[in-house]
Amino acid sequence: MTNKERYVNALLFKPVDRVPFMEIALWGQTIERWITEGAPQDLDGGLIKGNDYFGLEGYDAVDLDAISPRPQYEERTISEDEEHVTFTDGMGRTRMALKSGTVRGTRMSMDTYLSFAVKDRASFNEMRRRYEGPVEERYPADYDEQVRRVRSVDKPLTLLDPLSGTFGYYSMLRNWFGTEPLSYMFYDDPGLIHDCLDVLTEFILRLMARAARDVKFDFYYVHEDMAGKGGPLMGPNLFREFLLPHYKRFLGFLRSSGVRVILVDTDGDFEALIPLFLEAGVDGFGPMEVAAGMDPVGMRKKHGKRYSMAGGVDKRSIARGKTTIDHEIDDVIVPLLADGGLIPMIDHSVPPDVSLDNFRYYLERKREVVFRGA
Repeated sequence: MTNKERYVNALLFKPVDRVPFMEIALWGQTIERWITEGAPQDLDGGLIKGNDYFGLEGYDAVDLDAISPRPQYEERTISEDEEHVTFTDGMGRTRMALKSGTVRGTRMSMDTYLSFAVKDRASFNEMRRRYEGPVEERYPADYDEQVRRVRSVDKPLTLLDPLSGTFGYYSMLRNWFGTEPLSYMFYDDPGLIHDCLDVLTEFILRLMARAARDVKFDFYYVHEDMAGKGGPLMGPNLFREFLLPHYKRFLGFLRSSGVRVILVDTDGDFEALIPLFLEAGVDGFGPMEVAAGMDPVGMRKKHGKRYSMAGGVDKRSIARGKTTIDHEIDDVIVPLLADGGLIPMIDHSVPPDVSLDNFRYYLERKREVVFRGA
């Protein structure tokens, strides 16, 4: 069985000789720690694309710019001291960031978002112009070379690289408005939100059309991050009214272009939105964040085989040592593998409280069950 077939079949509950042996990404601080504990100096944190040092498989991608406004807003520093920097980024957002503890671009805490580019219809019209220009400029200069490469590799292929950011409707609205202003705007000016979504749908279909003709992509990851520990950041009624029609159109385009597996990447407890995502045409979810209540074994018992999962391994258990790692393997991964529809991976980017030894032990145990009988 090829790597492509293995990945697709595993996430569609079809027979496989074994599931893919994959993992998620690393914090920059984790890379630094592991190097001091014996990992190679050139360790790459993007484990999900494969890693020879750990023997991990991965995917390949043709990456387009589906996120940034073109032209981007002016990036400028507003103020800076030893601990913090306040700046405006290319999305037009004003942010305050903690400088201390930042390693390889990974901050020790999320930035504080102070303002956003879209506040009303006038600022939306300014933003929309930046997504209505020629899509050719959003293709990489080496696009033809990328297409030749991915046509010849035996890896599952995706359009847009999850490591650099993929398109999702809520995530784009949040980039434009901010979480709190957006929450009010659904009620204060619903017409504006509908217009934003119309623009985003026309944009993403125009952008992807050429690449979808040139390459048969195996999967697509919708990036949303639209939930926290207390639940989703928008309720089912709002999702149905605003997002669902656009999801159906976008995912219908992906299906008609030959994409076999469609996944949603969101942190937090998003269970209330699962029926709507399934209605939209989604096959599965990740990373199934256990700390937020997304218990993968419990979810499988409750929902059956309605959707597949990529993730579900509690990162906190990997940090605690062999006993809790054994629990993750024996009580979570093993029973779910028996059902199918799972690619077991840690449920978020690996934080620096996970030691290299504990991660290696986890991989050894996971390798035992994944390759058993293969």
